[in-house]
Amino acid sequence: MKTEDLIGVYPFLKRGLNKYFEENKSTSILSFLVNNESEISVAVAQLGKVLEGEEITFSTDPDKRVANYLITKVILTYIRDYFISARYAIKERKALYENLDKEKEPRILKQVSHELNVDIDQQGDRYLIPIPSFLKNAVVFNDKELKLCNQELKDGNVVASKHVVAKIVREAFYKKYMQDVNEVVEFPTEVDNMLKGYVGQIASKGREIRQERANLGPLNEKAFPPCLLEIIDQMKNGANASHASRFFLVTFLHRIGLPNDEILKYFGDVPDFAEKITKYQIEHITGTGRGREYSVPSCQTLGSLGLCYKERDQLCSSGKISHPLGFYRTKNLVNRPVSKSGSVDRVDKTRGAKEE
Repeated sequence: MKTEDLIGVYPFLKRGLNKYFEENKSTSILSFLVNNESEISVAVAQLGKVLEGEEITFSTDPDKRVANYLITKVILTYIRDYFISARYAIKERKALYENLDKEKEPRILKQVSHELNVDIDQQGDRYLIPIPSFLKNAVVFNDKELKLCNQELKDGNVVASKHVVAKIVREAFYKKYMQDVNEVVEFPTEVDNMLKGYVGQIASKGREIRQERANLGPLNEKAFPPCLLEIIDQMKNGANASHASRFFLVTFLHRIGLPNDEILKYFGDVPDFAEKITKYQIEHITGTGRGREYSVPSCQTLGSLGLCYKERDQLCSSGKISHPLGFYRTKNLVNRPVSKSGSVDRVDKTRGAKEE
């Protein structure tokens, strides 16, 4: 694969950065933005789609792809809004995973892995990943394929398929990307003045979405969907709920505004309750441990996991509900009005976002 094609597929590689900044020592962030100003509008429009939950496609032109990647990273670093950054980083994470999973050249797979601090060695059609590196990045909740107990081990390494390597590398990318764009960076006045006119709408949209989340009002257990009530009942009766059940419980309670310490209380009656481990898992799922904030599973997903009890409620069985949050919102509004002034104290507030 030619260098141009390679950085078009993996735009975070140092080769892409060098093309704009190392080969021309006089290039600054300001001159880079000025020379690629038309791409700023493209990146902003792309971020807007991501916030609206729409799918986006990345350019197949290497130059445009690298420029778009770098400009978007500059914009996110400028805004420094963890919620917005996470929404976008998930898209880049997905694209990377898909490309790695179909990568045919082991040499490139090793190069990409190395740049993300995951050193691998090839062994036939398998790869060796040092156990510490594997554990550091095998953080996807409820993914049996990434549990250490399910791995073949050899001389301090995990013997992994290319598919597993792709998953490990994508998580390493996500962690690094989120760390980069959420660092405190002082931009030159000229860059500040240039970006301010572009990013105001994106920053405002991020705040609007978070405010919409908060406006669900105080916790109303009477509006919980039957699938959630079943899990809570099981836990209150001392049953060890499944990983999928716990994952759903945490994402749902987080999404409607409960702080982590309040979510933790729901696990008090579980036989295998371990406060330290449960706290860590909650922080991981909610993204408050500097990780990815996971979405609440849909009704279809819950049904496939055997966690749907729609026959217990008329609204669920009517076919009008496709997501448990939709159930909660509908029942909540029926039971009582929601005051916009009575927002829940959420745990995913903006981290250092610039206010307009």
